[in-house]
Amino acid sequence: MKRGLYTIDGHPVFEANQVAAIRLSLAALLLSPISIPALRHLKKEDWKWLAVVGLVGSGLPAFLFTNSQKHLDSSIAGILNALTPLFTLLIAIFIFKKNISKKQFAGVSIGLLGAIGLVSLKGFGDTENWMFSLLIVLATFSYGLSVNTVANKLTHLKSLHITSISLLFAGVPCAFYTLNNGTLEVLQQHPNGWSSFGYICLLAAAGTAMANMLYFWLTQQTSAILASSVTYLMPVVAVLWGVYDHEPLQWGHILFSGVILSGVWLVNKKD
Repeated sequence: MKRGLYTIDGHPVFEANQVAAIRLSLAALLLSPISIPALRHLKKEDWKWLAVVGLVGSGLPAFLFTNSQKHLDSSIAGILNALTPLFTLLIAIFIFKKNISKKQFAGVSIGLLGAIGLVSLKGFGDTENWMFSLLIVLATFSYGLSVNTVANKLTHLKSLHITSISLLFAGVPCAFYTLNNGTLEVLQQHPNGWSSFGYICLLAAAGTAMANMLYFWLTQQTSAILASSVTYLMPVVAVLWGVYDHEPLQWGHILFSGVILSGVWLVNKKD
């Protein structure tokens, strides 16, 4: 996302909404050979739940994340994304009326404490950053609602069909937006336009299409709580990317990463 928005030396290329729209359009286009033939096999009841997964679980977060990335470090964005399991747990309890084991609750809580610890080490900076961090919090709520929808309403569909069709709901309107919001002009006129476009292509293929397919498959094979708990690994990865980008590694990073991994292990541990 960052490389779609800016060059390596910090010069702007695409706008935040352009990056999100291109990402979703390309992901939908990539999976269209699968989604379009699968449409005829859908039940009437499936359409609304797939729309929720596509628009709320993929569409809205894509725009929220790119707009927040203009004001937050990538590592902070990755750490905040670890709120997903907490919202998944709360939505499962209060909306889908699921019974959650004490072990799962403890694991999610421990992982959250680890994520909070990493946030405290990274810091947020000024008040404006706090405001934009709320966009990611809203995105994690959307993820929690989406994964619970898959776990409770779409278990009879293949994960590949859930991914491809739900992205179609988000990708089609984004394609119209992409073609009419200056994207082509950036590609034609900006010296780094195609380079940034290449990063967005990678984001669409790996970070959206493939990631969603694996995520939904894991949700169907296990549970929404377990699947979302792997999001706690993202702060660890985010810190490692920070080290790669010459940010200092502290002992606290290692400690809180261990706390996060302990929480994920506890959620996954069999009784």
